[in-house]
Amino acid sequence: MTRKKGSLMTVIVGSIFLAVLVTALLIETFSVVSTVSNNKTQSEEYKERLLEDIKAELKNETQEAMSICASMNAGYEAGTMTLDEAKKAAADIIRELRYNDGDGYFWVDTSEGINVVLLGRDTEGQSRWDSVDPNGTYFIQEMIKNGMQSGGGYTNLMFAKPNETEPLPKINYTAYYEPFDWVMGTGVWVDYIDTLVEAHEKETQAALTQSIIRSVVVVVVLIVIGVAISIYMGKRITKPIILVTGQMTRMSNSDFTENEDMQKVVRLKRENNEIGQIASAMELMHRNIRNLMLKISDTTSYVASASEELTASASQSAEASEMVAVSCTSVAGSCNTQIEAVEYASDETKQFVSNMSEFKEAINRTTEMIGSTNEAATKGAEDMTNATNMMQSIKASVENSAQEVENLGEQLKNIENFVDTISEIATQTNLLSLNASIEAARAGQMGKGFAVVATEISKLADESNQAALNITALISDIMKKSEEAVDAMRIGAQSVVEGTETVNEAGATFGNIVEMVYSISEQSARMSQIVDHLSVGTDTIADNIQKIESMSISVADETQSVSAASQEQTASSNEVAEASDRLAENAQELQAVVAQFDL
Repeated sequence: MTRKKGSLMTVIVGSIFLAVLVTALLIETFSVVSTVSNNKTQSEEYKERLLEDIKAELKNETQEAMSICASMNAGYEAGTMTLDEAKKAAADIIRELRYNDGDGYFWVDTSEGINVVLLGRDTEGQSRWDSVDPNGTYFIQEMIKNGMQSGGGYTNLMFAKPNETEPLPKINYTAYYEPFDWVMGTGVWVDYIDTLVEAHEKETQAALTQSIIRSVVVVVVLIVIGVAISIYMGKRITKPIILVTGQMTRMSNSDFTENEDMQKVVRLKRENNEIGQIASAMELMHRNIRNLMLKISDTTSYVASASEELTASASQSAEASEMVAVSCTSVAGSCNTQIEAVEYASDETKQFVSNMSEFKEAINRTTEMIGSTNEAATKGAEDMTNATNMMQSIKASVENSAQEVENLGEQLKNIENFVDTISEIATQTNLLSLNASIEAARAGQMGKGFAVVATEISKLADESNQAALNITALISDIMKKSEEAVDAMRIGAQSVVEGTETVNEAGATFGNIVEMVYSISEQSARMSQIVDHLSVGTDTIADNIQKIESMSISVADETQSVSAASQEQTASSNEVAEASDRLAENAQELQAVVAQFDL
């Protein structure tokens, strides 16, 4: 892989180079600063050493001059000379005493500042107590004060050299010789020390320059070595990373094949460091993603086929639910027709009950009239005219009763037709219930609720059919009895006619009329019983018709509920079918995405 600007190799080499450069610069800077500091310290120490040497020399020279005083004092103490003679002898010797190639000399002052010895100048014998240097220092007072200390002392002042007027820095050492009450001292100008220090600093500066040059050479060598090491280490570090990066690029481009670069990455697992861990993680990720993609590919194929089957099943379920809904709608329409027919039959039955009530009243009136006729027959012939009139009335009533009974028979036939219609509707409802049960069985788990409704519809149809059969039996019985009543009425009417003719022909047949009237009375009683029975039957018919009407309404409601449930099931099936279609589309899209990977 070509190393680009800003690559890891550049970063590593640059980082190591920068680290080496910064380290070298820091070391060099520290070395230079440390050397400069050391040189400054050495210069100060050199200056201090020179001062210490000067001070030691001044003290030693002063001690030598004090030894002269001690020698003269020993003569005084020995009695060979007086004190003044000893002081004068010591002063003369000290005045001529020199050191340091003749530049060093001594002076002597009393503790009160009276000068005793000073190169034979006019100041000898005079007081120098108030002498001041250019800095305002009372140097005589300072020297006497410092000299009278134990071991003597040093005094810094500004003082001109002999035969010169420019004050220069000078260090004096003074010591007190008590037997003579002298403060004796000597000094040296220290301006040359700065010259020596400057020369020393030049030497150290030259050494510093050489040291810096050597350090720079070492730093350059270290930088070159660091760059070489950084390039080597950069290649060693970046080569595995480049391999891993190349494989990750392949994976990002949907290439999960077992390629040569992947084999190289696997071999990097032998590295016992982070590179080996990265290679292991890369190999594991490659293997897991590849296996995942293969599994997803297999799964999407299965999902696609399953979604197609689910779509087909959902479509079939929707069609079956739609058929059941249509059948339920048809059943609901039939039930509505049945309800209308039952309502019509109920109205007719109510009319029949009303007619039966009127017929019963007519029978009662006929019975009363027959009783009157029987009484008239027992009275005699004088009531024959009235009996004839009554017979005419009986004839009209019997004919009217016969006509009403015939009308009742016709109405019962109409009721029988309605009952047949109800029976046919019940049969059709039973068939529809059977078809609904079959469709519910085909629908499986989703059709269980619909199967229960279909079973209830079947039970209602069976009950409707049974009620229709009961009504048919009752109507048959009523029609049979009505026919018997009609026959009896016809016989009664014929008897009334014959009785009328017999009354007209002769009173001899009056006994026969009594017997006929008695027979009519029995038939009338029988007819009254039949009418009572018909009245009870018509009440039963009315109750049964009301029950049929209630059951028909219940069947219609249940059928509408089943129709609504079927429509909801159809909608659910359609939604399942749409979801299956979407699932199939998603599976195809997922297959297309997986197909982009090279496995």
